[in-house]
Amino acid sequence: MKLVIPLSVRLTLLLMGILALALLTFCQLTYIQAEQRAWQDLDLSLSSRAASVRLGKDLLMKAGQDASIPRLLPGVDTLGRGAISIEVLDSHLQLLATTANQQSSDGSQTQVEHTASSPLPWDIQAIRQLQRQPNKQDVYSTIFYEGQHFRVYTLRNTDFGELHFIQTARTKHDVEQSLAELRLVLWHGSLLVLGLSALGGWLMSWGILVAIRGMTRTARLISAREDLSQRVSYPRLLGSSEFSMLAATLNQMLANLEKAHLRQKRFVADASHELRAPITAIRCNLDLLSRAPDLPPAGMQAALADARDEAERMGRLVNDLLLLAHADSLTPNHSNGYKKSPAQQAIDLDSLLLDIFRQYRPDQRDNVAQSPQRPRLSLQHITPARVCGNADQLKQAIVALVDNALKYTSPEGLVSLSLHTNADYAIVTVSDTGIGISAEDLPHIFERFYRSEQARIRDTRGSGLGLAIVKSILYEHQGSIETESQPGQGSTFRLNIPLQQEE
Repeated sequence: MKLVIPLSVRLTLLLMGILALALLTFCQLTYIQAEQRAWQDLDLSLSSRAASVRLGKDLLMKAGQDASIPRLLPGVDTLGRGAISIEVLDSHLQLLATTANQQSSDGSQTQVEHTASSPLPWDIQAIRQLQRQPNKQDVYSTIFYEGQHFRVYTLRNTDFGELHFIQTARTKHDVEQSLAELRLVLWHGSLLVLGLSALGGWLMSWGILVAIRGMTRTARLISAREDLSQRVSYPRLLGSSEFSMLAATLNQMLANLEKAHLRQKRFVADASHELRAPITAIRCNLDLLSRAPDLPPAGMQAALADARDEAERMGRLVNDLLLLAHADSLTPNHSNGYKKSPAQQAIDLDSLLLDIFRQYRPDQRDNVAQSPQRPRLSLQHITPARVCGNADQLKQAIVALVDNALKYTSPEGLVSLSLHTNADYAIVTVSDTGIGISAEDLPHIFERFYRSEQARIRDTRGSGLGLAIVKSILYEHQGSIETESQPGQGSTFRLNIPLQQEE
């Protein structure tokens, strides 16, 4: 079984690892600097004490004083923890002066005597080294004495006409103890910081993952119940953050999915309803023909004609549905946002618009006496424009708009066509002075099978797919459609089609 480490634990361990590395680097640098400073201070104190003895007047020979008695060195520390021991020796390594290890009752040092427990000299090897190297004035060394390490400073002195050596010594115990305490403080401090960071990291990751778990729980409920009306929530304590943006994005996606699901359900219901009518009509006519063999020829022809009309109507409806299904299969392209149709060609849009006008104009000119109910079609300003696309589809879209304009405009009204261009688009405008579209219906006119009450009254055989097909054709050509309408005053549709780019 594969071991699964929770994400909160992994995030906490990652944070602790990074912090531990930073603490290790910081503590190491701090300790190295403190260690170097401590040993430098120790060496500086030894050399300072040696220099003070070197400059003191106590080394001057006094008349009548026995040279076998070591001279007094008042005002220096005695040997001990934190104290410095001083010895002054001549060139024969005879002790000239030393610090005392006894103090008077008033706390001041009153005598200097040879300390029996101290080595004499402190470090003879250092003196020998200075004797062998006349150009060398001083040397530092370390000796082990009575279970402790001592730092020794040896100074050559010839200021008073004779050669003698000054040695200052101090135990390293206090420095080593201070460094040990510093190591302990750094270690305990690092453990405390790591512990607090582990707690803080776990609380932070737990708070973050709580929001993610809530979103995951909601998503599972939506998937299990197939209820797209639910929305993802997030902790408001987090304020405006990445989680709020993620939740808003997911909720927007759910809203779009809910709308698409509702459109699909309505589409299936409307398609079933629209197909049911012609199928029922065809079935009734066939039943009539099969049950009435002695039906008069005129009645038989009427039944066959009605069945043929319904079959053609159903065929048109199926073709429209196939065209819309093809439009739905188009997916966004990474380069321009759309997937182009496989049949692309250069189209003179002005010529196409003239062909459509001629398609309707003969009926108006030749059949005006027979068809006085049809409104007048007018061709207005035409600007030459070349686009790239499918000529048949573009013609189908414009013809659908012209048919709707003629259908919903009174015989006294006017339907006009025009073509303009701007920097990027060719703009085809279809305007009418018909019944117009109400503000309530205007946002829905491009939905499939949607038909307003006025449209149902005026055209009982329509399917409500015309404008949806127009929009899908414009989508396939990377264009758009705009609509303006006033009830009782007419409507205007503008098709924006991208111009062909010059090579």
